[in-house]
Order: sequence, then C-alpha cells, then structure tokens
Amino acid sequence: MAEKYRRPHHHERVQSVGQMIREQQAERDALLIVRYFNERLKAKSTAGFWPTVGTALTAKHPWVAILCESCGGVTDLDLRMKPRDPDASIRVVLRDAQCPRCNGLGRSRIVGLASHPSI
Repeated sequence: MAEKYRRPHHHERVQSVGQMIREQQAERDALLIVRYFNERLKAKSTAGFWPTVGTALTAKHPWVAILCESCGGVTDLDLRMKPRDPDASIRVVLRDAQCPRCNGLGRSRIVGLASHPSI
C-alpha cells in the first residue's frame, strides 16, 4: 500500500526556509572570500590569508590552479577528489601537487581558485 502524503506543518516549512536562507548567505560569504583571495593573487600581492577547503567548496570553486615555478606549467587540482579536512587551509593541496613535466622537482605555488578547470 502506498504511503500517504503528509503536508508539512507550518514550523517545518519555516525551518526549511530558514535553512535555505542560511545556506545562501554562507555561499555568498564564501564567494566573496574566494574572489578577494583570487584578486590578491592576481595583483601579485601577498594574499594575507589562505581560504579553507570548506570555504572553497561552499563557494563552488573546487579547482585549485597550481603553477610550477621552474617550468611555468599550470596544473589544476580538484578539491573534491580526496577527502580533506574542511577547516584546513587550501595550502594542504600543495603536498599532493606534482608537476608532470618536472616530476615534482620544481617549486609549486597556488595561483587561484576556479569553478572550472583551465583548459
């Protein structure tokens, strides 16, 4: 026998709307942080801070662009492929980054966060 549909009570609807508003605000805040971080890196000034992995994922910018300073190659790394602590800085991905040309012998640095990989 099919389960009967139960209309949510008023307080349940209010709670779900409140949850959606909080999620949207968190996404807007995270997006502002990521944009500010990318602008600081683009201007070649010091970033002053490193966003967390959770902030990058909340802002829907999971791709980290990593530049190899010895050969100039850019590698994109997806934050969603490996479980990472959401409170950790995005600098933790530098441990996993290895330049395919230099076999990991070159020094790498983060050049930005993106919503899509660079092609």
